[in-house]
Amino acid sequence: MSVTNDDIMNELRAVKHQHVWKRAENVAKHFDVSLGTVKSWKRRGLITGYKHDKIVIYDVLVIERDLFKIESI
Repeated sequence: MSVTNDDIMNELRAVKHQHVWKRAENVAKHFDVSLGTVKSWKRRGLITGYKHDKIVIYDVLVIERDLFKIESI
């Protein structure tokens, strides 16, 4: 069975749409900004944190898409 280019692109889209959850400190490292900047984004409503157990986590892919307007394939 051969694999078409469309099959590969569909698989890539599925992988790209998975969530990448990080704590605020790691979000700051990911975007090369200070922790204060991440907290400022949250206070201003630019990003949304989600409570997981006793920590707040952020979806990095959503931040890339919404805040920085980076489009995935």
